[in-house]
Amino acid sequence: MIDNIYVIVAMTKKTRAIGIDGDMLYHLKEDLKYFKETTLNHTIVCGRKTYFSFPKRPLPNRKNIILTRGNDHYDQAFTLHSKDQVAQYALNHPDEKIFICGGDNVYKQFMDLASKLYITEIDEDSPVEADSFFPQIDPNLWTKVSESDYIIPEKAPRYKSLVYDRNL
Repeated sequence: MIDNIYVIVAMTKKTRAIGIDGDMLYHLKEDLKYFKETTLNHTIVCGRKTYFSFPKRPLPNRKNIILTRGNDHYDQAFTLHSKDQVAQYALNHPDEKIFICGGDNVYKQFMDLASKLYITEIDEDSPVEADSFFPQIDPNLWTKVSESDYIIPEKAPRYKSLVYDRNL
Protein backbone atom coordinates (compact mmCIF):
# COMPACT_ATOMS: atom_id res chain seq x y z
CA MET A 1 0.00 0.00 0.00
CA ILE A 2 1.11 3.55 -0.74
CA ASP A 3 -0.58 6.19 1.42
CA ASN A 4 -1.11 8.79 -1.31
CA ILE A 5 -2.54 6.50 -4.02
CA TYR A 6 -6.33 6.51 -4.22
CA VAL A 7 -8.79 4.94 -6.63
CA ILE A 8 -11.88 6.80 -7.89
CA VAL A 9 -14.57 5.06 -9.95
CA ALA A 10 -18.25 5.02 -10.87
CA MET A 11 -19.52 1.45 -11.15
CA THR A 12 -22.76 -0.48 -11.05
CA LYS A 13 -23.57 -2.08 -7.72
CA LYS A 14 -24.28 -5.68 -8.73
CA THR A 15 -21.90 -6.31 -11.63
CA ARG A 16 -19.23 -3.63 -11.04
CA ALA A 17 -19.62 -2.51 -14.68
CA ILE A 18 -17.75 0.71 -15.49
CA GLY A 19 -17.93 1.20 -19.25
CA ILE A 20 -18.64 0.11 -22.77
CA ASP A 21 -16.88 0.86 -26.04
CA GLY A 22 -14.40 3.20 -24.32
CA ASP A 23 -17.03 5.35 -22.63
CA MET A 24 -18.67 5.55 -19.22
CA LEU A 25 -22.01 3.81 -18.79
CA TYR A 26 -23.68 6.91 -17.37
CA HIS A 27 -22.92 10.62 -17.40
CA LEU A 28 -24.28 11.54 -13.98
CA LYS A 29 -24.07 15.31 -13.52
CA GLU A 30 -23.65 15.29 -9.73
CA ASP A 31 -21.15 12.44 -9.87
CA LEU A 32 -19.05 14.24 -12.48
CA LYS A 33 -19.10 17.27 -10.18
CA TYR A 34 -18.01 15.01 -7.28
CA PHE A 35 -15.15 13.62 -9.40
CA LYS A 36 -14.03 17.14 -10.29
CA GLU A 37 -14.19 18.41 -6.70
CA THR A 38 -12.38 15.33 -5.36
CA THR A 39 -9.54 15.36 -7.90
CA LEU A 40 -9.15 19.13 -8.42
CA ASN A 41 -5.59 20.38 -7.80
CA HIS A 42 -4.34 16.81 -7.44
CA THR A 43 -2.83 14.20 -9.78
CA ILE A 44 -4.82 11.76 -11.88
CA VAL A 45 -3.47 8.60 -13.49
CA CYS A 46 -5.32 6.84 -16.28
CA GLY A 47 -4.70 4.67 -19.27
CA ARG A 48 -4.46 6.12 -22.76
CA LYS A 49 -7.99 5.07 -23.80
CA THR A 50 -9.50 6.62 -20.67
CA TYR A 51 -7.50 9.80 -21.28
CA PHE A 52 -8.93 10.09 -24.80
CA SER A 53 -12.46 9.58 -23.47
CA PHE A 54 -12.24 12.83 -21.49
CA PRO A 55 -14.25 15.66 -23.09
CA LYS A 56 -11.38 18.06 -22.36
CA ARG A 57 -7.74 16.99 -22.41
CA PRO A 58 -5.87 17.33 -20.23
CA LEU A 59 -8.39 17.65 -17.40
CA PRO A 60 -7.88 21.21 -16.14
CA ASN A 61 -6.31 22.06 -12.80
CA ARG A 62 -4.91 18.58 -12.30
CA LYS A 63 -1.62 16.95 -13.15
CA ASN A 64 -2.57 14.38 -15.81
CA ILE A 65 -0.43 11.24 -16.00
CA ILE A 66 -1.11 8.74 -18.77
CA LEU A 67 -0.04 5.18 -18.10
CA THR A 68 0.91 3.68 -21.45
CA ARG A 69 3.32 1.20 -22.95
CA GLY A 70 3.67 3.44 -26.01
CA ASN A 71 6.20 6.20 -26.53
CA ASP A 72 3.74 8.90 -27.57
CA HIS A 73 3.80 12.27 -25.84
CA TYR A 74 0.69 14.24 -25.01
CA ASP A 75 0.44 18.02 -24.73
CA GLN A 76 0.34 19.19 -21.12
CA ALA A 77 0.24 15.62 -19.79
CA PHE A 78 2.94 13.31 -18.51
CA THR A 79 3.49 9.69 -19.48
CA LEU A 80 4.67 6.84 -17.33
CA HIS A 81 5.11 3.33 -18.65
CA SER A 82 4.54 0.95 -15.74
CA LYS A 83 2.88 0.42 -12.40
CA ASP A 84 6.35 0.55 -10.83
CA GLN A 85 7.01 4.00 -12.32
CA VAL A 86 3.71 5.31 -10.93
CA ALA A 87 4.50 3.78 -7.53
CA GLN A 88 7.94 5.39 -7.54
CA TYR A 89 6.40 8.72 -8.55
CA ALA A 90 3.97 8.47 -5.61
CA LEU A 91 6.77 7.64 -3.18
CA ASN A 92 8.84 10.57 -4.49
CA HIS A 93 5.86 12.96 -4.14
CA PRO A 94 4.31 11.98 -0.77
CA ASP A 95 2.38 15.26 -0.43
CA GLU A 96 0.54 14.73 -3.74
CA LYS A 97 -2.81 12.96 -3.77
CA ILE A 98 -2.74 10.60 -6.74
CA PHE A 99 -6.08 9.35 -8.07
CA ILE A 100 -6.23 6.26 -10.26
CA CYS A 101 -9.19 6.85 -12.58
CA GLY A 102 -9.33 4.01 -15.09
CA GLY A 103 -9.74 2.01 -17.17
CA ASP A 104 -10.35 -1.48 -15.94
CA ASN A 105 -6.81 -2.77 -16.49
CA VAL A 106 -5.34 0.23 -14.68
CA TYR A 107 -7.72 -0.30 -11.76
CA LYS A 108 -6.71 -3.98 -11.53
CA GLN A 109 -3.03 -3.03 -11.42
CA PHE A 110 -3.41 -0.55 -8.56
CA MET A 111 -5.87 -2.21 -6.18
CA ASP A 112 -2.99 -3.62 -4.13
CA LEU A 113 -1.30 -0.20 -3.82
CA ALA A 114 -4.32 2.01 -3.11
CA SER A 115 -4.93 3.25 0.42
CA LYS A 116 -8.42 4.65 -0.25
CA LEU A 117 -11.31 3.95 -2.63
CA TYR A 118 -13.81 6.59 -3.77
CA ILE A 119 -16.70 4.58 -5.20
CA THR A 120 -19.82 5.84 -6.87
CA GLU A 121 -22.19 2.90 -6.67
CA ILE A 122 -24.95 2.95 -9.30
CA ASP A 123 -28.06 0.86 -8.71
CA GLU A 124 -29.04 -1.42 -11.58
CA ASP A 125 -32.35 -3.24 -11.85
CA SER A 126 -30.76 -5.76 -14.18
CA PRO A 127 -27.21 -6.11 -15.52
CA VAL A 128 -26.29 -3.42 -18.03
CA GLU A 129 -24.36 -4.04 -21.22
CA ALA A 130 -20.70 -3.40 -20.49
CA ASP A 131 -17.26 -4.53 -21.58
CA SER A 132 -15.17 -3.20 -18.68
CA PHE A 133 -15.54 -3.94 -14.99
CA PHE A 134 -14.06 -2.85 -11.68
CA PRO A 135 -12.24 -5.49 -9.62
CA GLN A 136 -13.96 -7.14 -6.67
CA ILE A 137 -13.60 -5.19 -3.40
CA ASP A 138 -12.39 -7.63 -0.75
CA PRO A 139 -14.27 -6.82 2.50
CA ASN A 140 -11.34 -8.25 4.47
CA LEU A 141 -9.05 -5.57 3.04
CA TRP A 142 -11.37 -2.54 3.04
CA THR A 143 -13.52 -0.72 5.60
CA LYS A 144 -16.31 1.63 4.56
CA VAL A 145 -15.68 5.00 6.26
CA SER A 146 -18.44 7.07 4.66
CA GLU A 147 -21.59 6.63 2.61
CA SER A 148 -23.82 9.32 1.14
CA ASP A 149 -27.57 9.23 0.78
CA TYR A 150 -28.83 8.11 -2.60
CA ILE A 151 -28.96 10.73 -5.34
CA ILE A 152 -31.98 10.15 -7.54
CA PRO A 153 -31.64 11.80 -10.96
CA GLU A 154 -34.65 12.17 -13.25
CA LYS A 155 -33.42 10.12 -16.20
CA ALA A 156 -30.76 7.85 -14.72
CA PRO A 157 -30.51 5.22 -12.02
CA ARG A 158 -30.02 6.26 -8.43
CA TYR A 159 -26.52 6.19 -6.99
CA LYS A 160 -24.51 6.98 -3.89
CA SER A 161 -20.92 7.74 -2.96
CA LEU A 162 -18.87 5.52 -0.68
CA VAL A 163 -15.34 5.88 0.65
CA TYR A 164 -13.28 2.93 1.84
CA ASP A 165 -9.97 2.88 3.72
CA ARG A 166 -7.58 -0.03 3.43
CA ASN A 167 -7.31 -2.07 6.61
CA LEU A 168 -3.84 -1.94 8.09
